[in-house]
Amino acid sequence: MKTLEKIVEKLIINGSLTEQPGLFYGKTGIAVFFFHYARHTGNDLFQDYAMYLIEMVQKQIANTSIPRYDIGLAGIGVGFEYLLQNDFLEVDDNDFFEDFDALMCRATLHEQYPDLNMHGGLTGFGRYFIYRLNGNYKKDKELHEALTNIAGKIIHQVAEDSVPENEQPDVFRFLYDLTKLNRYTEKYSNVLHQCRKWKCINEPDTKKIFPYLSNLQRLYTCQKYFNIHLADEITQEWKIWEETGHDSAVNPGLLYGWTSDALLHLTYLNKNNISWINLI
Repeated sequence: MKTLEKIVEKLIINGSLTEQPGLFYGKTGIAVFFFHYARHTGNDLFQDYAMYLIEMVQKQIANTSIPRYDIGLAGIGVGFEYLLQNDFLEVDDNDFFEDFDALMCRATLHEQYPDLNMHGGLTGFGRYFIYRLNGNYKKDKELHEALTNIAGKIIHQVAEDSVPENEQPDVFRFLYDLTKLNRYTEKYSNVLHQCRKWKCINEPDTKKIFPYLSNLQRLYTCQKYFNIHLADEITQEWKIWEETGHDSAVNPGLLYGWTSDALLHLTYLNKNNISWINLI
């Protein structure tokens, strides 16, 4: 199993060379790790490197309007909002996110989305606004309007019983998170209850649901969203992780990459540090 220090060396060498700026496969996810690692080690040099990556991302996104969650603006914005909410960044959030908010609001109205999945589809757009409204003290009217628009499109498909089975878990996650915002709890609780009747939600297979997640990521996610007790399964999976490690990663990403490995190492050292899993 690779040591954390070796993964850190690899990320330092390759982080700034990675062309992709996004959350899942690029610089934003790597920056999330280095902010956590700086806090863990108390070494400000790692924080400086994380800020350098953030500045590179800001320059790159000036030339892109891709709204996707995995590789585009939605995921980058959520990553930045996560850093802000966890006191890694000290910025005026309304000024910092002004361009993000404008681009994502415009995308909600005009961009085509292929489906409802989180990576490239509409629930990924929605995650951006949920994160922003969880941390945005201004509670901007346009953000609420965009989120309501997204929710309306999704709920229409739920009512028409036209949500494909493979997209149902991401739709459920979106509605679950949406109803955690006080303004939306009462309005959307009934449709969330309706989604709980889907077989994949009512009887979730914790080994297969959310296939894009690693085993540990999947168990923590299932425990949160399905309110089931998986402590024994998580303990067993950590034992497997200790024995085998994750040496197969060949990219620097947050999803199945070196960044994921590095954050799992930090989580192993501090089992309470699982907030980053919510990003994926």
